[in-house]
Amino acid sequence: MTVEEMAGVDQREVDRRVRRCRIRQCLGWAAYALVVIHLLYMIFGVFPMQAWMRAYGRGMMQICVIVVHFAVLGILALVAKTGISWIYGALQKECDPYLFEACVYHIGFMGNENLKQLNLAIAQYYQGNFQQAMDTIMHTDPGSFKKTNRLNYYMLKSSLYFRFGMGDKVRELENEFQRRISSKQDAKNMQILCAVNNLKRARANKDYESAWRFYQEWLHLSDKGGTDLWTKVGRAWQQAVLEQDCGNEAAARAAFTFVEKYGNRLFFVKDAAQFLHPQETTKTEEEGEEQSGGTEA
Repeated sequence: MTVEEMAGVDQREVDRRVRRCRIRQCLGWAAYALVVIHLLYMIFGVFPMQAWMRAYGRGMMQICVIVVHFAVLGILALVAKTGISWIYGALQKECDPYLFEACVYHIGFMGNENLKQLNLAIAQYYQGNFQQAMDTIMHTDPGSFKKTNRLNYYMLKSSLYFRFGMGDKVRELENEFQRRISSKQDAKNMQILCAVNNLKRARANKDYESAWRFYQEWLHLSDKGGTDLWTKVGRAWQQAVLEQDCGNEAAARAAFTFVEKYGNRLFFVKDAAQFLHPQETTKTEEEGEEQSGGTEA
């Protein structure tokens, strides 16, 4: 993000989101610590050690108390972790990658610097700053990533490789992801990655029938992740470019109209504007696109 772009970000909104994130995290973990202390007090202070040898009813009551404590601990941990939703919401709900990047700079991500770098790269990519996103992602180690973060890393890096004409390296990324699979969720995420990458390969080969098939496969595999506005706009953009490839101008226009209406500051909106309002496309925007890596396959 350039100095000019940073100046365009509402710093009050950044402060508000960061503050609410930290408040929820602090309150959640503080309450978590208090419940742990109370649980230890109940076990070692209130419950006499020989109580476990007494009547069945007394033992069951103590077990229930402990179970309730663990349930509360789980809820509090979840509350603390959801504090970060105030940060991710800038991208997922507001479709503002500039606001998202500004917020990410203020968050520590529990000391995971690679996760912070990944989120910065995601923000830069959806701003349309593809070269900057490439530079950031190339200095990110995915070794600590799990589940969604792992998928996001490999999808982002694959997309950047395609954009910069390095599609031959994408297979290496897929093989690397394959070696890291350790759960059913990883296996499903691998299918999502391959579906998206195969869609781009099919478009590059002008095999639009296969491209549509991979697009539908991607939608089917990632159905649970389709509630965020950011996701809906991304899918509409992908549909629009496929319709455009196939010469379906009316369908492409409808999809691009959705992108333009709801995409806010995502780079997809520039693509939509170029299709919907070609006469308003400036030479500066065209040169900026060329410098940032061109059009995605």
